[in-house]
Amino acid sequence: MEDAIQPTKELDEDHIRHRAYMLWLEDGQPDGKAEEHWHQARAVTEADRDMSAPAAKPIRKTK
Repeated sequence: MEDAIQPTKELDEDHIRHRAYMLWLEDGQPDGKAEEHWHQARAVTEADRDMSAPAAKPIRKTK
């Protein structure tokens, strides 16, 4: 079962790494801010993933 989860995790990590790199470039390539850029990229990636998830359908009560 873990094999099914792993590709998504790797994809997320690659996406976060790329986004952190882009943030670093946009920030002028400063030294010593890798962790800050990583956390910022991870937060934005998670927010994007949450927004792209399909909305849950409301449960209809039956009488």
